[in-house]
Amino acid sequence: MRHIFIVTLAALALAACGKAGEHGAASVSRDDPSCALIGDATALFGAGAQHFGYPGLDTMAGTCEFISADGKRSADIISYTAESLHGVTPEAQMQTVTTAWDAQTETPLAAIANLGDAAQIATDLPGYQTQIAFRKGGTLVLISARSGDESITGEQLARNMATAAAAHVR
Repeated sequence: MRHIFIVTLAALALAACGKAGEHGAASVSRDDPSCALIGDATALFGAGAQHFGYPGLDTMAGTCEFISADGKRSADIISYTAESLHGVTPEAQMQTVTTAWDAQTETPLAAIANLGDAAQIATDLPGYQTQIAFRKGGTLVLISARSGDESITGEQLARNMATAAAAHVR
């Protein structure tokens, strides 16, 4: 009887961990640092929106994918911290990212005022996406948004996400 009890507890423990506990595996946990930056995703993606967090990939502190229930709005958010960058500064990482974005679009990157310590927006990128990078304190946040919803452009969705995220970055 004791053996059955131990095996049952072990099976329950493994089932509770699931794939979300693996490095790089998706999780719907609100505890993911990047998912938490948005707060309530319903305001940006509507009722029934889903999100999937991927904590600790490469030098990222966390990543999170968002998608509306109808699939018309989707976005990704990546956060970096001084700790996750392993000696690279958030400023240097932002420069690397924005240089790559600049090479992918004919529309010049533009600064965004009142969004952290520094912010840049890239529009007209492949896949009709808008990307925003901003630094605040020791955190770098990257946002990529797309919209096939006639009520909001990908750029406005990206800007709304950036505003929400900036309010949660300390």
